[in-house]
Amino acid sequence: MSKAVVYTDAEPTEDELGNLVGEWQDDEDVTDVTVADGFTEIKEQAFRGCKGLTNLSFLKGSAITTVGEEAYRESGIIALQGMEGVMKIGRMAFYKCKDLRTIEGLGCEVEIGWGCFALCTLLQSMKGWPASVTVIPARCFFDCDGMSTVDCDLAHVTSIGVSPTGNHAFAGCTSLLPPSLSKEDADPAAVLAFLKEKSRKERARPTFLFCLKHAQSNYYNRTGDPCGASRRIIMEFAGLFPAHESSNNESSSEEESSSDEENSSDEENSIDSEIAELFPGYEPGNNESSSDEESSSDEESSSDE
Repeated sequence: MSKAVVYTDAEPTEDELGNLVGEWQDDEDVTDVTVADGFTEIKEQAFRGCKGLTNLSFLKGSAITTVGEEAYRESGIIALQGMEGVMKIGRMAFYKCKDLRTIEGLGCEVEIGWGCFALCTLLQSMKGWPASVTVIPARCFFDCDGMSTVDCDLAHVTSIGVSPTGNHAFAGCTSLLPPSLSKEDADPAAVLAFLKEKSRKERARPTFLFCLKHAQSNYYNRTGDPCGASRRIIMEFAGLFPAHESSNNESSSEEESSSDEENSSDEENSIDSEIAELFPGYEPGNNESSSDEESSSDEESSSDE
């Protein structure tokens, strides 16, 4: 059975134990909501436990700017589209929304309360995290064990919050963080540093693949070798082998060249490890010339360059 309701900013009531109860709390028949004109806030616990309510499209175009504490806790919400005009989200507003798959749809300027998305186990990434939020609140993504990617720029984030009991914002995110950092008492600064680096790598990969495709095409047109340049392109893109290094090496002294040759094997192994970490699936053996003839062709092309 489905039910359409009109939201009129009703205050929560108290039960016999003194607990606040939202206007439609635990009413699983609520599937559609209309916000009456002039109301600016979804009160705390208003739609808590409304399993039939799956989207927030009813907020779009409304005057709602505030979502109260636990307003949609344990509801059936699967996406946040419609939240663009919301400026403040209370603590635990989407706590344990186990069908929530994305946080895309949040406005650019929004304040987010602690524990907001805790135990949203189907949430896969942070894509959509607002640039205005520089501190990720305590327990914000607590036990979101389905989250495996960052998929957004965290350069503007300065810190992650820690609850009074010591739980940081990403405690229990076992698919996103290594075991040492997903622990509740992990150093929040170390967690943030790890996530920023993960974000950088994830955002670099699509650009890398685009550059590699076109660079390989150009190299093949010149040399006929479809993959001999791949390793160098990867190293240059990853910042492990700057593009100007070749010309500098050519003009260096014989003594420096000799020193480079002695260390080249160890350096290349180290470089291969770093590339593999940056770009999963990279296999150094597949990106080297397959014969002496191809190797000679590479050297001649390099000399011409």
